[in-house]
Amino acid sequence: MKIVSFKPVFFSLVVSLILFFIHKLVFKLVCPNVFLNEMVYSLEELYGLFFLFTAVILFVLIVINQKGVDNVGFAYLFLTGGKMLIAYVLMQPILNAKHAFAFSEKINFFVIFILFLIIETVLTIRMLNNKQ
Repeated sequence: MKIVSFKPVFFSLVVSLILFFIHKLVFKLVCPNVFLNEMVYSLEELYGLFFLFTAVILFVLIVINQKGVDNVGFAYLFLTGGKMLIAYVLMQPILNAKHAFAFSEKINFFVIFILFLIIETVLTIRMLNNKQ
């Protein structure tokens, strides 16, 4: 396997780091420290976790793509569904939180989830279109 074939993983790392720093800057400027202290998961934990999910999904898709493009779409759907199940389990403490900023934390979790879902989807589409 060539290192060039793992270019989508490096691209996702760069994009996620840029998004993280923008998100962190917005939090520092807008959110009170009380909100940051009461969060169930910090931004670093969420971005790290979702990047890990994205990296694993992309690694698997790259390996499958090298073996045969016909199964990449099915693998993407299966892996993304698994990621959604894990995210739902991880979201349970946030859903059950009773602090004043619980709604904002739910929105924050979903925004990060959707950002990484967009990254995965775009890179998977590129991977599928390169074979045609």
